[in-house]
Amino acid sequence: MTHRLRNAAAIAMGAALMLSLAACVSVTSAPAGAFKVGTTSYQVTLGQEWSDISQIMLARPKNVRLLSLDGPSLNRLYLTDGLAPGDFLVKPAAKDKPTPTYQKGMSPSELVEFVADSVSALDYQKVETSGLRPTKLAGADGLRFDLKGKTREGLEISGTAAVLDAGGKLYVILYLAPQEHYFQATLPEVEAVMRSADRG
Repeated sequence: MTHRLRNAAAIAMGAALMLSLAACVSVTSAPAGAFKVGTTSYQVTLGQEWSDISQIMLARPKNVRLLSLDGPSLNRLYLTDGLAPGDFLVKPAAKDKPTPTYQKGMSPSELVEFVADSVSALDYQKVETSGLRPTKLAGADGLRFDLKGKTREGLEISGTAAVLDAGGKLYVILYLAPQEHYFQATLPEVEAVMRSADRG
C-alpha cells in the first residue's frame, strides 16, 4: 500500500469512527422513573431504563420523543408532546412525499387512520388496525387500538397505540416491535407506561 493510500484509508477510518462516536453521543439514557416528554408538564413513568433515540431518528418531529429498549429496529416507543393541528407524527422525507397531519375535530376512526397512515409513512407495508376500544390516558377518555404490518423484507411487526384528543392537541403513545418475541416480551412495560401518562 502506498503512502497516499494509507493516508486515505486512515482518514476514512477516522471519519467512520467520528460518525460512530457522534451517534453514540446522541443516544442518551432514559432511566426508570418519571420521564418528561417535552416542554409541557406531560410525562410518563418508565418501569426500567430505556434509551432515548430521539436525536438519531431523522423522521422525528421536534415534539415527538422516541425510546427503545433493544435498538430502533427491534422496538420503538413514540411519545408526543401534544400535536397541534397541522403537526405530523412522522416528518416528511421530501416536499413531494407528505405525511399525515393531525386536524382538530377528527373522529375516532380518523384518529386511528392518522396513526396507521403515519406508520405506513415509516415504510412499513400492509399496515392494519384492530381492537379499537376506549381507554384512559392522562386521566381522560382516549382510544386504544392495535396494529400490524411488515417491513420491506417481510418481517412481521406488531404495535399498540393509545391516543387522546384534548384541548385542541393530540397525545399519542405508539409502540412498534417485531411480532416474534420482542413485542410480547415488552408489552407489559409499554402498557404500564401508557397507564402512567400524566399531563399535570
